[in-house]
Amino acid sequence: MQRRFFIPVIFFLLFLFACQKKSCNTLPNIVFIVVDDLGYSDVGYMNHKPEIQTPNIDQLAYGGMVFTDAYAVAPVCSPTRASLMTGKYPATLKLTCHIPGMGMEKYLAKLSKGQKLKEAYFLDHLPDEEVTFAELLKQKGFTTAYIGKWHLGGEGSVYTKDGIVNAAYHPDKQGFDVNIGGCAYGQPKSYFDPYKNGTIKDRREGEYLTDRLGDEAVQFIAHNKEKPFFLSLATYTVHTPLSAPAETIEKYDGNPYFAMIEKLDENVGKVMDKLKEMDLLDNTVVFFYSDNGGLWGNPPLKGKKGTLNEGGIRVPLIVSWPGKIKPGSKCAVPVTTVDFFPTFLALAGGTPSDHVQLEGKSLLPVMYGTGAIQERAIYWHFPHHRKEGLSMGAAIREGDWKLIEEFESDELYLYNLKDDLSEAYNLANQYPEKRDELLSKLEKWQKKVDAEMPEINEDYK
Repeated sequence: MQRRFFIPVIFFLLFLFACQKKSCNTLPNIVFIVVDDLGYSDVGYMNHKPEIQTPNIDQLAYGGMVFTDAYAVAPVCSPTRASLMTGKYPATLKLTCHIPGMGMEKYLAKLSKGQKLKEAYFLDHLPDEEVTFAELLKQKGFTTAYIGKWHLGGEGSVYTKDGIVNAAYHPDKQGFDVNIGGCAYGQPKSYFDPYKNGTIKDRREGEYLTDRLGDEAVQFIAHNKEKPFFLSLATYTVHTPLSAPAETIEKYDGNPYFAMIEKLDENVGKVMDKLKEMDLLDNTVVFFYSDNGGLWGNPPLKGKKGTLNEGGIRVPLIVSWPGKIKPGSKCAVPVTTVDFFPTFLALAGGTPSDHVQLEGKSLLPVMYGTGAIQERAIYWHFPHHRKEGLSMGAAIREGDWKLIEEFESDELYLYNLKDDLSEAYNLANQYPEKRDELLSKLEKWQKKVDAEMPEINEDYK
């Protein structure tokens, strides 16, 4: 009798010991690294800029899945970040442009001056009533952390001493247990300590911000290794002002941008090393992404940040999960920001179809290689002026075809991206039926989401 009782107790104690040695989470941890302004070609594995060295990011790519046709839902940062949080398109949210540090009134007047169309209306923060994926993950038992740039916290941050316009708009009010660095800033007041950021405690004068955020991410992983966690590491780098430690800049003959990318890569490696040290790699899915196209050239793509051409919206995306995602795999399915929320929810054991507000699709079937995403159109609505190139317009991609509608000139641009990735040949007149089909779908979608449209500028001459 005692023997029958003793043996199950032994097995139970061994189980508890094993759980202490290695997490017994049935749900995976999720690490989402989103870089600010990192271009499509600004990673080593793309082999377009030989000066760029990103061994840690490259290792993620070789060990996981590279999405070759990944997009940001906007060519600037705040709309992409709001869409990521909510699973909704920026046009649905009414948050279609970057939230201006100079203040909304001043920004709208500046950008509308001399233009036929005025800047369309957009919100200056993520409304509290929006449901974020972090809130749902917390309900599933996840500990959640937001470390880095938020840029959804109100307009006019340049006039603050610490980047805080309204703390009620911060990540900790949107489902995150931890917020380090997330405020109204769209770019750091300083890349070196003292940071002048009210959500980061200064620690060591001269410390580099990218290193500090990497340290905070590592500490969060170490403190939460026994239960499922969601970690968002949202680097301020590689956004302007271009700034990096002097010794790193010297390695690149004075190029601060390449130096910033090296520091980014170092801290990606730091996070991955900690996951390995904690024996968490097999139970952690890691995403690597950028919030919009790069500002310093994106070969072979046309355009850059702020434009609706591929260079402004096509971005790096890697997903890595040892044992679940085939190493060295590639996916050419067009995916975009609204797809992350349903993917996170599915990873947490939820059912995305239960949340009718979501406008994207879970990526799990293509990540696992078990299925596909039904062909669909994806959309951009950017009724805003930018100096970088083709903007103030909207776009749609379906299959290999992409249409851009420019509001200011009423011009239409049609491209077949399979044959013309660089968007060198406008086929709008050559294929009028395809042009009109895509334009009709775009306009129906704009009407469906009640997209804000630009108005005639009465001061235009």
